[in-house]
Amino acid sequence: MFLGSYKNIDTISNGTRQEREREAVEKFDIKLKSKPKDGVVLQLHHTVRDSNGECRRIRFSSGVFDDSHDKLACADNAGNIFILDFSDLKFWKLPGTGACTALQFVPNKQDTLIVAMAKKYEMNFLDTETGRISLTLPGHTAPVRHISFSNHVKTNNLLTASPVEAILWELRNYTKYFTLNTYLGAQIQQIMFSPAGDYLVACFQNDTVQIWKHENMKSVKQIIPSELKHMKSIAFTMNGRAMAMAGLANMLILFSMDTWKALKSINMSKYNISGAHQIAFIPQLFDGGANKILAILSSDCILYLLDLESLNIIHIIHPESSGIRKFVVSPTGKYFLCILQLGEVNIYNCSFVMDSVQNCQNVVVETMKKETPGTSAFKVPSEQQTHSKSQIEQKMRVCMDSARLRRILMQYGEYPDKFRSIIWRSLLDTPRNKAAYSALIDKGIHPAYKDIEKQFTIHSAVTLKSLKRLLSCLSHWCPLFGVMKFLPGFVFPFVKVLQKDPLLLFESVASVLCNYCQLWFEYAPFPPISVLAIVENILAEHDQPLLNHFCDVGVTSQTYALKILETAFSEVLTCSEWLILWDHVLSNEPAFILMAVVSYNIVQRNALKRLKSHEQLENFFHMQNPIDKKTFLKKAYVLLNETPDDIHPRRFFKSYVALEKGGCYQQFTGYPKATICLKLAKKDRRKNSKTEKYTLKELTTKTQEKEINNRAKHEPSDHKSENSDEGSSQETRIERHRKAKRKTRDTVLNRGDCYAKETREELIESIIYPATIHLQRNKSAEEKTNKKDKEAKHSRPKTKKKEHKTESLEKEVEKLIRTYTNSDLSDT
Repeated sequence: MFLGSYKNIDTISNGTRQEREREAVEKFDIKLKSKPKDGVVLQLHHTVRDSNGECRRIRFSSGVFDDSHDKLACADNAGNIFILDFSDLKFWKLPGTGACTALQFVPNKQDTLIVAMAKKYEMNFLDTETGRISLTLPGHTAPVRHISFSNHVKTNNLLTASPVEAILWELRNYTKYFTLNTYLGAQIQQIMFSPAGDYLVACFQNDTVQIWKHENMKSVKQIIPSELKHMKSIAFTMNGRAMAMAGLANMLILFSMDTWKALKSINMSKYNISGAHQIAFIPQLFDGGANKILAILSSDCILYLLDLESLNIIHIIHPESSGIRKFVVSPTGKYFLCILQLGEVNIYNCSFVMDSVQNCQNVVVETMKKETPGTSAFKVPSEQQTHSKSQIEQKMRVCMDSARLRRILMQYGEYPDKFRSIIWRSLLDTPRNKAAYSALIDKGIHPAYKDIEKQFTIHSAVTLKSLKRLLSCLSHWCPLFGVMKFLPGFVFPFVKVLQKDPLLLFESVASVLCNYCQLWFEYAPFPPISVLAIVENILAEHDQPLLNHFCDVGVTSQTYALKILETAFSEVLTCSEWLILWDHVLSNEPAFILMAVVSYNIVQRNALKRLKSHEQLENFFHMQNPIDKKTFLKKAYVLLNETPDDIHPRRFFKSYVALEKGGCYQQFTGYPKATICLKLAKKDRRKNSKTEKYTLKELTTKTQEKEINNRAKHEPSDHKSENSDEGSSQETRIERHRKAKRKTRDTVLNRGDCYAKETREELIESIIYPATIHLQRNKSAEEKTNKKDKEAKHSRPKTKKKEHKTESLEKEVEKLIRTYTNSDLSDT
């Protein structure tokens, strides 16, 4: 397809065939719900079938209404654009032109849609009936997020804006009229015309609202509200006389455009609203454009309808399937849509929503009227006050609704310690399969973790027992968990928190491994390449200079990401910080844990950039470093909401799936089967080696004798050189060498405990190391040993018989064998 600035595709001769193909756009019928209870008249979702037969959901990203022609346009992440005609009850798909970032219908011009492209940052004018491109406007240097038209009688302009610049286009010949450039730290959050088109209003990231006069683009007002921090959105009433401002802080400010003064300040925390990501007025009939209903999309993805006159929440929209990512209100308030986090689009009829609100209010009023004075509507007879256990659990589930818990979390920042285990159980929806858990317990301690106390220094016997039991149950449930070295360090903090309830501990950790550790075991026992690549892409998107610093030092994602993940953040956070983080991790989608890793790196940027060596950075991610937990968590939420869809982890992760309730747990299959087969093959080879000609004791003794003989060959040569100038006969020199050898060996055997210990360590390292334990020797220990060997060579104690020496050596080797015969001989 040929795209040229200010060029009409009708003039291209070779485009005739394409145009004819696009003319034949097939339309399909749609059916709206006549009287929906929840106000949803239609739900959109785009599902395609891959070549392998699997179904894949494509997420919708944007939508816009055209009230004058009763149409709706929606675009998905694959670049497909769907047009819905509510008057004819038809819908159709336009030919794909590529991923887009914003949509807008052209007012007073039938069937024309402006599409902001994601790649070249251009604006294409599309015919909604055929999909033909009639005009292309280039000029932006970043993806366009905002498109709007002014309704001014004198100057009718088009506004397009990205986070870094805004451009005003003169509509008569589509030329640039005005360009607004921003600087880092003050990028554009939102920009629009006032309803009458008199003013251009912009909200910036530095919590500033700037207002320009549209006719001459002169600044007339700058608003810096002291109470409102982290501003996210602004909205106008239809008459343009009032403006609402809100952000991640819990304050909402109404501002008068007539007097340039604040009308009122509303504390949203009274309504359990923890900050706002987006706000918009919902116009209603006969309200004179004053618009008393304000829609607020909270930071926990719930849409609230606030009556600004009575200051009451009249309705809450929280779909069961998913949270709300963004919403769009039609200009006249006839419809509004919600784009869900899972990618579906719910289309609401405002009149149906308001009717349901009124009906609910009437029911409440009638209930209050029926109450007698001094009694409660919720009072029950005494014989009904004793509830069964199932009824109590059902009420607890209602109270522990994830949406309510998220509101508590966003308001207070953490869950109360007293109820944390109960809340985590509710969030993870653990099944409490006592019979299935007992079957795993009956299998006993898994061989892989029989001597786990040798790897960890755990002073509490209760904690050690809980850790062994948990790791054994996980290994019996899935063989993979018996060979993953990082697993004990990953589950240990969970043991400390939940060890009083072993069943909850196991099911919580199993749920975390199944959902929040997706793709971790894809290449086991090698590092999870896919997960590390996702983390690196997110870091590159949001902080390229920090990633460049890591590359310059030679640090990969295995250091700044994998080290954190394998310990579940327990090495870099304090106990209280760890609990707060996992409150948020378990309350969000599985992708949140990777966002937390990137957030930790970005928040610690200044400290990381001062470290110039690989060793320093390696140590940094193995120690607790001071961190502002609020900034850390806030940045994680920003990354979760603002990371592009093409690199977002949710594109590769499945939604949360709880453990199944029943007599057994579902099988964990997220790992390559070759991992366990390899492990079992190694164990078979180890068993077969025991049936060979020599036992381990015989091989050890044989190797040690060979080592002593090699040393003996070098020692006489040294003494020979020392005595070469004495002029003695050859027989005399040989006799002296034999005496010296016996003296040296006797000296080694008669040394004190210190030297005997060093000898044992040397024997262990040189002989038993390949099959048993891991020891590291530093240079100072080697120098010390070499020095003592030299002293032993030159010492001349009284000689003993060679047979006594050999017998002592065999006893020493047998002692070593007995000491390490119970050690873990499994391959690592």
